[in-house]
Amino acid sequence: MAKIDLARRAEIGRLRRARTRAQIIEVGSMLLAERPLEALTVDAVVEAAAVAKGTFYYHFQGMEELAAAVGEKLGESFDEMLAPARLGMRDPVARLSFAFNQFLEKAMADRVWARLVIQSAQAPTEFARSIRANLKGDLTEARAQGRLKVNDVDLAADVVMGIWLQVTRGILQGRTGTDLPERALAAMLRALGVAPPQKRKKDLEEV
Repeated sequence: MAKIDLARRAEIGRLRRARTRAQIIEVGSMLLAERPLEALTVDAVVEAAAVAKGTFYYHFQGMEELAAAVGEKLGESFDEMLAPARLGMRDPVARLSFAFNQFLEKAMADRVWARLVIQSAQAPTEFARSIRANLKGDLTEARAQGRLKVNDVDLAADVVMGIWLQVTRGILQGRTGTDLPERALAAMLRALGVAPPQKRKKDLEEV
């Protein structure tokens, strides 16, 4: 009788479960991009993912937990998109401008991603809290440097998020143009009363 490699069998099982979980999260991402969480059911997810309901509950306790996993994945996509370039920028306005521009360029290239971001940013998710926390950090530093005309950081964050999301909605409705991110960024900085960051040689080297 051939010897059974228990360690190898366990590894195969782990990889299979990881693929199934990733598949459910991927389907959940696509469905949540189309409708709010309260309008989505476990039945809809398992049907789209072609898995049994028991398989869904093996990985997630319910839709809220799946939505949290989707938000975590979305947050990872932000990190991959922005770091390490953004983290290497010392100017808070440069960091803010870079993130704003990158987000809109990504939204123009990936409409499903853009819809999911809008859904997630408008809900009280960890993803939304993380984005706002990073934004407020940059705005607080810019205010300390005397560069904001909007002294209320929460209000300034509302301004940035509002323009950000509204332009993204416009993209989803068909508004395009290669210079759209640049024009939207200029409008956002004007709304905050902030001059565009100077592109010094050192800053460009850091990017």
